[in-house]
Amino acid sequence: MKTRKLAAVAGMVSLAVFAAACSSDSSTSTDGGGSTTNNGVPLTGAGSTFAAPIYTQWGKDFNAVESGAQVNYQAIGSGGGVDAITKQTADFGASDAPLQADALAALPAETVQIPTVLGGIAIAYNLPGLTAPLNLDGATAADIFLGKITTWDDPAIAALNSGVSLPSTTIRPVHRSDDSGSTFVFTSYLASQSPSFKKTVGADSTVQWPSGAAGKDGSDGVAGYLVQTEGAVGYISYDYAVANNLGSAAVMASDGSFIAPSVDSISAAGADLAFPIGPETNVLNSKAAGAYPITTTTYVIVYVAQADQAKGQTLVDFLHWGLTKGQETAASLNYAPLPSDIATQALAALATLTYNGQPMTPSAGA
Repeated sequence: MKTRKLAAVAGMVSLAVFAAACSSDSSTSTDGGGSTTNNGVPLTGAGSTFAAPIYTQWGKDFNAVESGAQVNYQAIGSGGGVDAITKQTADFGASDAPLQADALAALPAETVQIPTVLGGIAIAYNLPGLTAPLNLDGATAADIFLGKITTWDDPAIAALNSGVSLPSTTIRPVHRSDDSGSTFVFTSYLASQSPSFKKTVGADSTVQWPSGAAGKDGSDGVAGYLVQTEGAVGYISYDYAVANNLGSAAVMASDGSFIAPSVDSISAAGADLAFPIGPETNVLNSKAAGAYPITTTTYVIVYVAQADQAKGQTLVDFLHWGLTKGQETAASLNYAPLPSDIATQALAALATLTYNGQPMTPSAGA
């Protein structure tokens, strides 16, 4: 993701602030077994709108574990999240794409990228009357977003949907206008499927889309346009598609089958995730059986050396809780939990955090 594109979106709106105001000092105690407990302090996270529902829910649930831990998550897009962690205006950044080389070089200190859950980028559409998911392959989807296919009954779409009565409705594409990890994932997928798309649009967190397409900020902005516009098509995280009752295309996998996004098909793609996380890390086009092709991992980005002990401890506790107990929440919000071996490696990455040169370990209950 290009650093020149990592400007935070103006007018940031906090999605959630949980619990009443409390002291910024950590309050710790020792339980009867000698383990340290922590009441927590407020944390600020910023970035991915894709991940906003899960981090919002985690913040609410974790507040019941550490009553002082108010998790203020600002859904400003992955680019904004990378910018916030780079400028150290947030305790954790959130991105749906791993940091690229120039973004890594811009960081003032060592960071670690920790996967939290898996999600699918749905090709969502508003076509009343269809009772089954449309089938699309990568090349056809690319031509839709290039503006080469302009009506829903185009022969290329019809050829993939035998027996389906397709309307002649004009296709109205919508894309993210902000710096977006979802855009990075989706354009990376389309560029891998279409030489024409790779040449004219490319793959990045912000790209120059063909004229005539609508641009909206955030997953909620794209979802809102889709809901209001008959014939619209756009890319949003699967959880937003479900929440807004939108159709989601079944996408052709490498074996020629069509796979619709679901918790199970998104989870299947997680088998391809490998550590350490680097610029090329992705789970697109997984060859695992039943894997949805446009699957991504979402990450939190944190500094290894924590400058504030109280915040560092609460951050470690919150992320440890999310990677363990919080995984149980993922499916209910239409994400997929991390495979157990990946979750174990994510916990190992979290264990690298330090304060004053000493390792930070989770408090009791986290």
